[in-house]
Amino acid sequence: MPVPLELRTDRLHLRRLTAEHLPDLVELDSDPEVMRYISGGEGNTRERYEQELLPRMTAWDDQPYGFLAAYEDEAFVGWFHLRPTVAPGQTCLELGFRLRRAAWGRGLATEGGRALVRYAFEDLDEPTVDACCDPLNAASMHVLEKCGMWRVGTFIHPRVPIEVVRYMVERDAVAPAPRSRR
Repeated sequence: MPVPLELRTDRLHLRRLTAEHLPDLVELDSDPEVMRYISGGEGNTRERYEQELLPRMTAWDDQPYGFLAAYEDEAFVGWFHLRPTVAPGQTCLELGFRLRRAAWGRGLATEGGRALVRYAFEDLDEPTVDACCDPLNAASMHVLEKCGMWRVGTFIHPRVPIEVVRYMVERDAVAPAPRSRR
């Protein structure tokens, strides 16, 4: 049975991602710039979402974490996730995000990322949150740093066979921040 999961920030409404978001996901991934550091610019098809990606994205619906569709003023701007890490040998939760190009450069990735890190620490009592990204993606690395994370190494991503940089933040290293509205 799905566990409700919804967070609000000053500008974002994050709610559990479902199959209803399929058209938005395919459209998001159809932008070569959005996919530049993920697949070299190649988008994901509706069929791939239906057969592979969406089942993986909804696999944690019975957990207090997972993938969240992100809205600003009722407009879909992308997604965030808090899920088990893909870093080998690690057991923490991982922060991730993908936003439409129109949402870039406005602080939305940082706002959503900080909300999920806070949620992991304050609500889920997680000691550590990590994240990974392509080492050429300076914008994503900057967002992770603004979320309080620091670079801890590299590893080969298990699904996309490229070397990625790993970032992490520990609960005790984060200064208390105003709680987001839920």
